[in-house]
Amino acid sequence: MNKPIETITHPPFNPIHDKLYNPFELLGHFNPENPSSLPVTPDFQCFLYFHQQGGTTVKDPYAAMMEALHDTSVVREMNSFLANEMQEGRRPVAIMGGHKEPRGSDAYQKVARIAKMLSESGFIVVSGGGPGCMEATHLGALFAGRSDESLSSAINKLAKKPYDEFPKNMKDIISKDGKSINEELLTKLHGWMLPAWEIANELKNQLTPMNRSLAVPTWHYGHEPFTPFATHVAKYFLNSIREDVLVTLASCGIVFSEGRGGTIQEIFQDAAQVYYRDTDNGENKAPIASMLFLDSKFWSIPDTPDGELHMPVLDLLYQLFVVTENMKEEEFKRYIRLVDDADEVVEIIIENAPSASEVVHKLTRFGINNIDTELMALKIETLVSQRRK
Repeated sequence: MNKPIETITHPPFNPIHDKLYNPFELLGHFNPENPSSLPVTPDFQCFLYFHQQGGTTVKDPYAAMMEALHDTSVVREMNSFLANEMQEGRRPVAIMGGHKEPRGSDAYQKVARIAKMLSESGFIVVSGGGPGCMEATHLGALFAGRSDESLSSAINKLAKKPYDEFPKNMKDIISKDGKSINEELLTKLHGWMLPAWEIANELKNQLTPMNRSLAVPTWHYGHEPFTPFATHVAKYFLNSIREDVLVTLASCGIVFSEGRGGTIQEIFQDAAQVYYRDTDNGENKAPIASMLFLDSKFWSIPDTPDGELHMPVLDLLYQLFVVTENMKEEEFKRYIRLVDDADEVVEIIIENAPSASEVVHKLTRFGINNIDTELMALKIETLVSQRRK
């Protein structure tokens, strides 16, 4: 049943945001016992406001200005956050994958384990911040420094039916104009969010720098709530800004888990950035950011038809990179790879990661500078060596 919603006449957000969001700020007023509490959270209010104002085609110039100011300030604060993390030796790695990946699936567990190990190895993991593989990314980071058994226990809690899979038809939770809400879908979404909210609440006062992660979601897809497992949230109104941010800041590579349209889009956005990477001294190209494809079966053409979905992207990437002489074949084999083992993914990221100065150079386009790269390099070595002890 659809219930009418009042029009939000004033922006329910601060357009000049002086810090990144944290999940409990965005989920303020969330009541675990009351699904009707969800629409009054700041996060959902922004979602409603965005759609009531026309979405990407904003009807009111004032609303357009406020949203633009907000997104600009979020970029600024994200830069500041990443600069601080990098000064401490923590370099960004992104993990992409499908939003429909069930909790507890093999892919979900692998992504969580990869994120946990990367966080323990001195990297900061970044994702789109939604359900599926994105949720698994931030869950893994949240359990960095804790036992593998504790992570498995959390996954088992999340994977209990009926909320092991993201509820269907969530795009219909509000009407296209944002003026009504589907109460049945609201109840399902609230129930799906609840176990993650409980786990995040249990750990929120026990976090260390190792547990920090960055989510980059958008209110364009506000029906997919961001994960409360992320410690820092750079949420935007415009998805176009968010997409560019995601692939650009992943200076140490991207891990692609199984996905569909959105993941494929991100693959080729990343491929374009690798292809058009800078040149050093006008001659040698800048370091290649690793593109690792988790689950070789999904990303390859099978020897015999198996009736399952496959996305064989490597052949096209080979044509793009090697046949055009954008990179040498040995570089392609080193940086553009199919990987099945979680430990191997982490070792490849560590081995292929660019130097501190190279990471800073790449991220200067975001305005991230004034970093002592020598000190950063020393801290990187300390963080990576801790894992190998």
